[in-house]
Amino acid sequence: MSIAIELKYTARMLLKKPIFTALTILIVAIGLGLTIYAYSILNNLVFKPMTLNGDTEIVAIEAGFDYNHQFRQRPDPYHLQLLDKQSGLFEQLGFYLEGTTFAGGANSSNAKLAIARKYNATYVSWNAFELAGVQPIKGRGFTPEDFHNGAESVFVLSYQAWQRDFDGDDNIIGQMVPLDAMPSRIIGVMPEGFAFPQFAQIWQPLSSLGEGYLSPIEASGRSVYGMARLKPGVSFSQVEDAVTTFNKNIIPELKKDFIWRLTNDVYLTVMPYKHASIIQYYNVFIALFVVVFLILLLACINVSNLLLARVNERLKEVAIRVALGIPRKRLIMQMLWESIFICITGGVLAILFAAYGLEVSNAVLQQNFSVQGDKPFWWQLSLDNSAYLLLLCSVVLMIIITGLIPAIRSLSGDFNAVIRDGTRGSISKKAANAGKVLVISEILLSCVVLVIATILLVTGYSAGVADYGVDTDKRLTAQIQISPEKYPIRRNTEFEFQDRLARSEVLYKLKSALEVMPNVDAVAMMSELPGRGEGTSYFEIEGRPAAVYNENPYSNNEGVVKDSWHAIGMEMIAGRDFDHRDRDPDARSFIINQSIAEDFFPDGDAVGHRVRRVHRNREPGDWSTIIGVVSDTFHGSTMRSSSAAYNTYSLVDSWGPMRMSVAIHYNGRYVAAQASLMDAVNRVDPDIGIYHIQSYDDLIKQPMLLMLSVSQIFLFCGVIAAFLAASGIYAMAANSITQRTQEIGIRRALGSPDGKIINMFMNQAAMQLIIGLTIGIGLSLLLTSIMTDTIVISETSYLLGMFGVPILIIFMVLVATFIPAKKVIKMEPSDALHHD
Repeated sequence: MSIAIELKYTARMLLKKPIFTALTILIVAIGLGLTIYAYSILNNLVFKPMTLNGDTEIVAIEAGFDYNHQFRQRPDPYHLQLLDKQSGLFEQLGFYLEGTTFAGGANSSNAKLAIARKYNATYVSWNAFELAGVQPIKGRGFTPEDFHNGAESVFVLSYQAWQRDFDGDDNIIGQMVPLDAMPSRIIGVMPEGFAFPQFAQIWQPLSSLGEGYLSPIEASGRSVYGMARLKPGVSFSQVEDAVTTFNKNIIPELKKDFIWRLTNDVYLTVMPYKHASIIQYYNVFIALFVVVFLILLLACINVSNLLLARVNERLKEVAIRVALGIPRKRLIMQMLWESIFICITGGVLAILFAAYGLEVSNAVLQQNFSVQGDKPFWWQLSLDNSAYLLLLCSVVLMIIITGLIPAIRSLSGDFNAVIRDGTRGSISKKAANAGKVLVISEILLSCVVLVIATILLVTGYSAGVADYGVDTDKRLTAQIQISPEKYPIRRNTEFEFQDRLARSEVLYKLKSALEVMPNVDAVAMMSELPGRGEGTSYFEIEGRPAAVYNENPYSNNEGVVKDSWHAIGMEMIAGRDFDHRDRDPDARSFIINQSIAEDFFPDGDAVGHRVRRVHRNREPGDWSTIIGVVSDTFHGSTMRSSSAAYNTYSLVDSWGPMRMSVAIHYNGRYVAAQASLMDAVNRVDPDIGIYHIQSYDDLIKQPMLLMLSVSQIFLFCGVIAAFLAASGIYAMAANSITQRTQEIGIRRALGSPDGKIINMFMNQAAMQLIIGLTIGIGLSLLLTSIMTDTIVISETSYLLGMFGVPILIIFMVLVATFIPAKKVIKMEPSDALHHD
């Protein structure tokens, strides 16, 4: 009965001020909703261990990450097996490599594959599915016999590809499909949603790439990604210790013959499986975690302030009830019920907000990765049991912070003084100091969130609109792949050079077929187009060697076919373009960009000089002669630390590349240009693979899609932080000034000017701003420095973040202080003295 009475009283008090109640519930819902939303993102993408259908964790074992090229490096399979044998910590050890395979083509019996379709292929060890604990829903997985020399070419199909390209045919098992123009048999179909190790659409035996990958008997130049499932009872730290010990023993041997495998004297590394896929952005996700935690604190502080202000309004009522003998415990429960109702209602709304946010995020991720299809299969966001548990704990914590603490605090004062004075026109020094601390906390927390959100968002936007030195208007881009089976290279034989030229000739035939079409103005082909491709290596200028290799100049290097510059708006500045003289196997020709010529050859005499690549752990390369200078471009995104403004170019004729990027300058409609590309391919060779067809502007955005998605989340966090900070600071300022209404009336009655009284409050706000912003900017700089390992922060974003955001907060705090102060000043002194 007593509980029912308490609930009725709570409902009556909340309904008495509906705007206050609605605002408080909204703040709780936003704070909790954003918390479980961000937690679900981080948990699904990064933190939750990968177990799949097993009971123990799957880890990734790789070589040291190459931050210079933003590249995950692969170790020798021999060393991975040696680690497994010596440590005895793995239940299963597997290898894999990733690539691109084209299914179908001119010889396909499947009408949907009449034009070869690109698949994300993963070449795996035979036990990959056993390691994952997942088996095909149709047919079978791999067996060791599939990896023997002379075994039939077989592959396993993903559920998505089965449904899309084979209409879910129940008789799919045993069908023959051309893979890279060579017949291969389908032996299995995996369950829906399964794309292990990352984004596989088909799985092929690792042995199809060559012998020696699966049972190496000695160290070699082969490289694979490693994955392992831990034995029951084995902790991740045990594996880390085992890898550390292994490195200490193996690195001295590597320095003799395989020093190139070391990155800063680091060889093998072990990571949680999900961590490995986003290692270059891991610090950004940690920053996001910190920001969301700060927003939760903001929400707690705001609700606590609002409820405390409400308690202060009822202080006289509470004092009278205490004097009448009502137990303080009962009064605490009455106040606590309000917090319970607000936090639980806010928690229910938070679930709805978070679920909707995750649904939108799934759609955004799917769209962002739709062109390349490289979204990791576990990037499917949802609320799991751990998210609901976190919500429950957060609600309980908020009830304690926002209800119990203010209630106990309000009942610990001198109620005799309250009843005797009959006023609430002044507040104690302790309460005033607590209020100041809360306002400072609001300022510094909102500063950190807004600064980080602004820096990331502006940096991402700047990278998207940056000048990459190319003309992107009316440019269509695509990736092309020449069948390695149809155009093999017989390495280490007298035919190798001719085989490479034969592959390159296919590129020139395709280029010519395109350029005779009426809607095509020009065609460029590069290993990576400007705006893509990244990573640098050092080069030495003949006669000007540096004392240490990394004190030499550095550049990104790309391969290019002849007569490609004008198709993307580049031009020759000096010297000559590549021609027939540069096809000779002994020709060593280089073209550099204008920045290299101006910065390292200030006399304008770059043409004719010789340069060569130099490395930390390898012998220098052959000398190459600079034959020309082209206009500047930027390879890679401007927001990534591995991107390059210094670029060198080599002719690809003697390389015989399997894959190339193509840019088509077209006139007319985009869809017509696509049709022209496909028509040209069919004329030259229907088995040429075409994929990632998109506009040049979209191509440039591709490397930034993940960061832009994260930036959008930060922006949302920033908007929420601004709302919470503005409402919280205003509520605190208004409550503090209202508490001092009688004091202000007395000051005015004694003749104190209105301006002086307002200045008193404004000076107090200024001091809080100085303290809060100083700490907030310091924390922002710390978080920003963590992210600069992989992101180049633009100067504009620094200016807006470090100066624009503080100015905004200053304006917000001063306005939040001035408005309630002005409101009280307008009261007559007699009314202020009797204010209750």
